[in-house]
Amino acid sequence: MLEVATAFFVEQGYAATSLEKIARMIGCSKATLYRRYSSKEDLFKAVVAARGRMLLEEAEAVEASSTDPLVATREIALFFLDFMLRPETREAYRIVIGDGHRIPFIADEMITTIGEPFVATISRLISAAAAAGRLQSTDHEETTRVLMSLVTGWPLQNTMLGQNCMDDAGARRQFFDRAWGIFLSGVCPRNST
Repeated sequence: MLEVATAFFVEQGYAATSLEKIARMIGCSKATLYRRYSSKEDLFKAVVAARGRMLLEEAEAVEASSTDPLVATREIALFFLDFMLRPETREAYRIVIGDGHRIPFIADEMITTIGEPFVATISRLISAAAAAGRLQSTDHEETTRVLMSLVTGWPLQNTMLGQNCMDDAGARRQFFDRAWGIFLSGVCPRNST
């Protein structure tokens, strides 16, 4: 159900997507769909939550398996760039931004259930890297937000505006490497190499 719903939201947008169309595509009755999701808002919320789980599971797995917090931070930041530029993530994000005034609870819930835990994961890694003397950061949450903005700001804006300069994995990686280098130049202790 969520895969079909995601495809409809991505292809048609929030306003044009109906539970009736989704039910027809799945091959179930509208009543069956309503038993699981009481409204289109609930279904879209489930789509966003599923995308968020993918992001958080990857970040948590990298954090748990890494012995170097700076390497883990880099790996998660690169994954985040790729993740945000996936069509289904990008379009869900576009809907939250564009239709957020119609479904404000979804934006609030997305921040609480996805954004805050994601920032907390990276903040822990940045804190550990700072404690090890690998970088300078006193406000780890702010440092995390600066990093995420640096890594995804322009690529996401560019893609949302239909320019698609970041469709190519090589171009994305080149941009990421430059952004990561700029980030490190701002947070690494001056006497480190």
